[in-house]
Amino acid sequence: MEPMIIAAGILGGSLILAVGIYVVGRLRIEQQRTLQTLVERGVAGEELLRASGIPDPRGRDLRRGLLLIGIGVAWSTVTFFIGGRAWILGAFPIAVGLVYVLFRVLDGRSR
Repeated sequence: MEPMIIAAGILGGSLILAVGIYVVGRLRIEQQRTLQTLVERGVAGEELLRASGIPDPRGRDLRRGLLLIGIGVAWSTVTFFIGGRAWILGAFPIAVGLVYVLFRVLDGRSR
């Protein structure tokens, strides 16, 4: 493989990872600011969680699982048609996504 292609892939992957981390961090900061404002106004309990816009953790598990499964399938599909054995790496996000979905299903049964 050509060194420029490898360098571009590493830089591109790093950029995608950095933007993802930045967005998640900004989202959490805004959620904390919203919670602080609501607490200062005297909102408490279940009403506080609903008003803050923080989603249910069980819904997050399902969303994360389906997102990871989609990423794994997309990666495997694209790299399979490009050629080589890189398509096998798509099994890792698919497996993690299936675990998230399984946790969601098991958590739903306990209630």
